Amino acid sequence: MATQEKTYESIPIQNGGQIGMITTCVISMVLPTTLVILRFIARHRFSRLALDASDYCIGAALVFVLALCIVDFFMVFKGGFTFDLLEVQERFGPDALSTFFKCMAAWPLLWNCCVLTSKLSVLAMYMTLMPVRRMILSVRVVGAFVILYNVSGFITGLVICRPYAKNYDWENKVEGECGDVKVYYEWLSAINVVSDVVILLLPLPFVYSLQLALKKKVVLFGMFSVGFMTCAVTIFRQTLLPHLDAANPTGTGLLAFLFSTVEIAVAVSLACVPFLRPFFKSTFGSENRSKYQADTSSYSYSNKGTKNHRSQGFNELEDDGSEIQLQPVDPARDIAVKVETTWKIESRGAIPDRSSYGNYQARATSNSTP
Repeated sequence: MATQEKTYESIPIQNGGQIGMITTCVISMVLPTTLVILRFIARHRFSRLALDASDYCIGAALVFVLALCIVDFFMVFKGGFTFDLLEVQERFGPDALSTFFKCMAAWPLLWNCCVLTSKLSVLAMYMTLMPVRRMILSVRVVGAFVILYNVSGFITGLVICRPYAKNYDWENKVEGECGDVKVYYEWLSAINVVSDVVILLLPLPFVYSLQLALKKKVVLFGMFSVGFMTCAVTIFRQTLLPHLDAANPTGTGLLAFLFSTVEIAVAVSLACVPFLRPFFKSTFGSENRSKYQADTSSYSYSNKGTKNHRSQGFNELEDDGSEIQLQPVDPARDIAVKVETTWKIESRGAIPDRSSYGNYQARATSNSTP
């Protein structure tokens, strides 16, 4: 008599953990996508600027966020996520567990790609908005660290189990070994917190040195400081990782994966905030187009109408644009603009022995030495 093959249930959506994960993924897809689109609209339609490295990086980061959310959906709908491992095996079958562990193996790879591109987007933005030597050097140093950290994290995710198929070999049928995945996650998260804090603190001294109205300076600090929300989520997620049981990841990993998804979605969303100024013109109106100087500036006037301007910092341009642009000052450049205006005045008086017209010339020379 042939043995009857065991049938397994389809995975139902029946608990709060599943609903919470699905809801989080939907929001984490919609919100970053909306803000990235608004960012591109602000740059192209309002400021008429071409896309730059920062925009391309944030676009790539959005793709990785969407990919991670899709992986989360597979974990919930096909992998039995939120159910205990033994229950998944008994109710939903070995294929469900294989799907879950494959998704779990792909997670750190996509996460590293998303973190790398989102951070590089922010750093590229700093170089565009504040192209001064100190900022450029700082960005390059921090950027090199971020690249090395995430590339090493990606490579570790590939080789932590050898062969790679060992990542999803929950039945121990494949010969090989795996490192401590839990420790790997903890170190990734800890270094990520440090890099987040460094990147967020990087522009604040430059913003502080700007000679702006207090209201605008507070708004700028707010725009650059909202990234601390990402740090808060990352730190909270770090506290959840010790509760992840490697022997039962389907039943104990909900909060860790959920807040990891929130973390990257928030990071991509907040990276778009500084570019949304055209949508808030009540604060950054277009009527005031004056240029603001940062650092120490001095002006001297000669009795010939010449104005000499010496500045040791950078100037803010396009006050109503989609971004704050600080133009570097180059002390080596001497820019002189000579304007000559001639008025021709015709006299129709009754004095015959005088010239019928006179020429008056006014010359105004403005020398600007940044």
